Amino acid sequence: MAWVDLNESVPDLNENVPESSQYRLITDGQEVIVNPPSVGMCFTTGHEFFEFCQLYAFKEGFEMFIKSNKLKKEYKEKGVSKSGVGKYEAKPHMMELIRLKCKKGGVKKGVGSNVTGCKMNIYGVSRDGLFTILTCDLQHIHPLNPDCSRLMVNYRCIDGTTFKRAMINDMGGVSISKNFGTHLIEKGGYENITFNNRDLRNAINVERRSSRFSAADAAGLDAYFKAQRDLHPEFYSSIQVDDDGVFTNAFWSDARSRGTCKYFGDVITFDTTFACNRYRIPFAPFIGVNHHGKSIIFAAALISHENTPSFVWVFEEFLKCMGKAPLGILNDQDKAICRAIELVFPGVRHRLCLWHMLQNASKNLGSLSDWKKIDTLIRTAIHDLIDPDEFDEAWCHVMDEYGLRGPGWMKDAYVFYTKE
Repeated sequence: MAWVDLNESVPDLNENVPESSQYRLITDGQEVIVNPPSVGMCFTTGHEFFEFCQLYAFKEGFEMFIKSNKLKKEYKEKGVSKSGVGKYEAKPHMMELIRLKCKKGGVKKGVGSNVTGCKMNIYGVSRDGLFTILTCDLQHIHPLNPDCSRLMVNYRCIDGTTFKRAMINDMGGVSISKNFGTHLIEKGGYENITFNNRDLRNAINVERRSSRFSAADAAGLDAYFKAQRDLHPEFYSSIQVDDDGVFTNAFWSDARSRGTCKYFGDVITFDTTFACNRYRIPFAPFIGVNHHGKSIIFAAALISHENTPSFVWVFEEFLKCMGKAPLGILNDQDKAICRAIELVFPGVRHRLCLWHMLQNASKNLGSLSDWKKIDTLIRTAIHDLIDPDEFDEAWCHVMDEYGLRGPGWMKDAYVFYTKE
């Protein structure tokens, strides 16, 4: 990491800085003494500004996030955006301005939240070829934990050698829990390890999806779909691949499923809770109910990444296949799916799956002392009250009775219910 000598543009900026607040870094094999962020400090790029601030947060024992930023014009013209994926994903060096805030700043959203309203922030902008800190407030209103920095979300990582050995163990059939235990023993305990069991599980699952797919997988699946189309001309299929020709998403529906969708496809459910053991990718069926009250499948998809672009692609393929949008769609309260529904199915009634709703209620409110009473009232409202006004009154009663009117799951669910 390299940055501009502050004494060239801001005289005396580094004077009177206590030695205890300075950091010693090894840069290009040489030890460099670095001061904390301060107004006027300059960097060559937004990336160096971001990395320096992250280093400061790590040393102090807290985490920061990008509260706001603005893309440079030249990157906007290339199609880069904040919601972009891959080469179109926005990065710190592409920014004209970046505002960083402490992760514990903001408004407390619910029980168990560690948000404190901390005002710590660092604001930098690109000026005259340098990235300069304009405002800087380093004061916190909560304790800092430098001894725990290595296990904070922003700083947890798996080094290349450790991950390579973990993947060898995984391919040899070693479970992830035993895999993690092996590294834990080898490193000499939790205090010497910079990741946890979940980090290892997530990293291995991502690698499984990327490395165990090849161009041959997409070609093989496409050949199978082609054979089905030769046998049944009404069979519909589509495959999405990345720039290297590796499989990412697939969608298909046979003639019978397309036919039943014409009669019973007014209301559908979309569920991503199924997974295939070998590739660990979600299997997502579109399901409806026929005139006998039996579940029927209209279409299905394999999704490599559960993000908004993937769901948008799947929903667009559903529209192409069926020729019309459903009147209503049910699913869990997944933000990526909700956003995709808004983009592809505008105006379609979107409702939450009852099972997922009860699961989310337990997850978000289960730690409350009055949870059993709240659970009974919620179940009564969603099972027994058909009239919208009665349901509205019962839900508001729970929020008022147990102080759940503030930001949190109860309010979010109520806002979702009343938005149409």
